[in-house]
Amino acid sequence: MDTKRLLFTLTLLAQVLLNGSLVLQIRRPRLRIWPPPGRRSFGFVFTWGLFAFSTFGVLALGVLDWNTFVFRHPSRFWVAVPLMLGGLGLALWGVRTLSVHTALGLEGELVTHGPYRFTRNPQYVGDILLLLGYGLFTNSTLALAAGAFGSLWFVLAPFVEEPYLRARFGLAYEAYARQVPRFVGWRSVKALWQAFRKI
Repeated sequence: MDTKRLLFTLTLLAQVLLNGSLVLQIRRPRLRIWPPPGRRSFGFVFTWGLFAFSTFGVLALGVLDWNTFVFRHPSRFWVAVPLMLGGLGLALWGVRTLSVHTALGLEGELVTHGPYRFTRNPQYVGDILLLLGYGLFTNSTLALAAGAFGSLWFVLAPFVEEPYLRARFGLAYEAYARQVPRFVGWRSVKALWQAFRKI
């Protein structure tokens, strides 16, 4: 097995473990892996260790498997670069607003300002856009496949976070969840675009 295939296999294995842990927790809510109960917990080390490996794998696959998919024309960069920059900007805005501590999945306060006015999960939306943009930028079959499968974690994570948030913040979270979409809605996209134009 060549280096690319081995890295792709290991990256997918890390993602299967990450995504599988969320599916398991959705089916058995008492088994808390995410959000982790503490920095030294199994959930914290498991999730962030595999997440770091998965991220490295996708980035490396984009370089090693460069230009193997169908989007060979340079015009792809006109779509890929704004997706990457927009995704990165949204994710970093989310981290800055939430705090690094809370963004790591550790306990914090309920945040409803900044990008959290438009989406309850700006970091996840930003990360998905970043992965999609990177896959398009590199035009790598393997990076696109690994990035798409890795994005599943960002789709599943809110479903294990929300029961925790409802239990912790009660009616305040319920009211917030009724007003702001889990990912994106037309109103939130329009409002977010207007906020970016003011920057």
